[in-house]
Amino acid sequence: MDADEAIERALALATTLGGDGGGDDVDMRLVGQLLADCKDARTEAASEAAWSLYQAAVVAGTAAEFNIRQYNFALGAVQRGAAGEERVRAVWDALVTAAVPPNAVTLSQLAHGLCKGAKDVPSTLAALRECASRGAAVDAYVLNILLNACLREAAAAGPDASSDVKAVVRESALAVWEAGKGIHNERTLTSTIKVLADAGDVDAAVRTFRAAWEDKTPLDVDALATALRIFAVKEPAAVLIGVMNMAQEQRGLEPNTMCANIVLAACSKDGEFSTALTLWRHMLERRTPPPDKASLASVILACGRAGRVDLALDAFAEGKEKGVECDTVTVNVLLEACAKSDAPPGEALGILMDAIESRIPVDALTISSLLTAYYSSQTPTSLANTPGALDQAFAIVELGRFMSVEPTPRVTNALLRVCVAAGDLPRASRTFEETVATQRDGQLPAVDERSIRVLVDGYAAAGDLAGAAGVLRDAECLGVKFGDGTAAALIRASIDAGDVESATRAYESCVNHHGVGPTTRMVNALLVGLARSGSWREAIRLVSDDVIGSETCEADDETVRLFSTAFEIGGEEEQAEVAKQMGMWLTGSDDALIAHLLERDSDEES
Repeated sequence: MDADEAIERALALATTLGGDGGGDDVDMRLVGQLLADCKDARTEAASEAAWSLYQAAVVAGTAAEFNIRQYNFALGAVQRGAAGEERVRAVWDALVTAAVPPNAVTLSQLAHGLCKGAKDVPSTLAALRECASRGAAVDAYVLNILLNACLREAAAAGPDASSDVKAVVRESALAVWEAGKGIHNERTLTSTIKVLADAGDVDAAVRTFRAAWEDKTPLDVDALATALRIFAVKEPAAVLIGVMNMAQEQRGLEPNTMCANIVLAACSKDGEFSTALTLWRHMLERRTPPPDKASLASVILACGRAGRVDLALDAFAEGKEKGVECDTVTVNVLLEACAKSDAPPGEALGILMDAIESRIPVDALTISSLLTAYYSSQTPTSLANTPGALDQAFAIVELGRFMSVEPTPRVTNALLRVCVAAGDLPRASRTFEETVATQRDGQLPAVDERSIRVLVDGYAAAGDLAGAAGVLRDAECLGVKFGDGTAAALIRASIDAGDVESATRAYESCVNHHGVGPTTRMVNALLVGLARSGSWREAIRLVSDDVIGSETCEADDETVRLFSTAFEIGGEEEQAEVAKQMGMWLTGSDDALIAHLLERDSDEES
């Protein structure tokens, strides 16, 4: 029976039961069947119809004949909608009054009907205890219903949930765990530690798992995988391996590929390439558990992060020989490993050619990683002096386009870095401008602020501060936005070159012409140069104009230190004290200012 038919028949029977004597011969089994049909419909409209039918059955006296089966149908049918909890409690109260013994289904329907979120756990537990006192046995399945409500709430709130929400979820999960001592199984263990981890209390999740281990709570590979993932947040790979081995030896569990992959990922994070290779080769040889493409990617990453591209290539070859699937991610992490090593340039290109031959799709990350890897082992001199070396970089980008991979900011930035490394700044600038100019409407941007930073840093490293400043002007003309981080980078570059005047011009240009800042980062960058040169008059002007009363720039401890240092180096020691007090006032550090004044008075008295 479909939902509409169930609703129609339930409302029709409710009308019959409500008529004058029209429901005298209505069998409770018919009412129960329609309540069951409404329950199975799982809609709010069906719950409304079921509630109307249940109320009519109560008034007509038909509900007085309900056995536990009909009551369970009613509990399941009326629980949807805003009034669901209230209606479930009404049915439960009637069941208690009728002295009908509840059963396991009653418990599960109560749990579903009363617990919609973590805040409902305490009251639901109380109802379940009352139900248990009347003869129904609470089991792990019912407890997991409550834990799933906590899981849903934690997932809906997300990682940025407020501390109050996380606290409610955490305490509710612990309450269920405590209430279920002695009846928990692998499912409730998995749910509990996952809820605790999602609520931000990894330590509580680890403690719960260890306590469950000591209590010999049933364990399966899903619970083990969840525990390993939680342990990996804070513990090194060695601890995860110990947990996995202990599960094998003491509980007879055979870890699956997911468990092994979690350990391999921890090895890659910790740079434990030797351990990763040992586990990887065990998986290859014994096929217990069998490795997959994620296993291969993790072991390559572990070797790459340790700078052992030779071992990464060995693992790749081993996986290929054993028929382990290789995908775009695998190719990308292998190219990244090449980029972090001194592998010959042709190695990376050979990996791409093999991928193309194997019909493995490539993406923008593949192209950017190839660019980085292809040129990472070459010096700027060899790039500049090798005929056609730079052209090869552009050929790689064109190869990507041929394979329908349009440049992304990551690809563009990798190409710009190659140009900068080769010392061809004009070509880098032209590439940036042409990339922006050829962008089509609706197409994702192929440059970003980092592109500007690559050019700024390149010109600054070459000692061409005017060229670096020109990059910002060109970017603004092209409509590419940049923020105070880029402005501060240009200012710092000028300071590092010992050119405070250029730094000041760069600061003023960003504020007055580019509409960037003033911000604390920009002010502090300029104050570094003013402090080094003892330019206290300029420091006063900067702080007075752009810090005091500013809505975009707030002084911090570094501002105070640099401001007072400008006076000290400029030979104005008394003014340096005043500047320090003024800076503390600007930061709102009243306690620090009072402590400083007391310390100064104490020094004067002594």
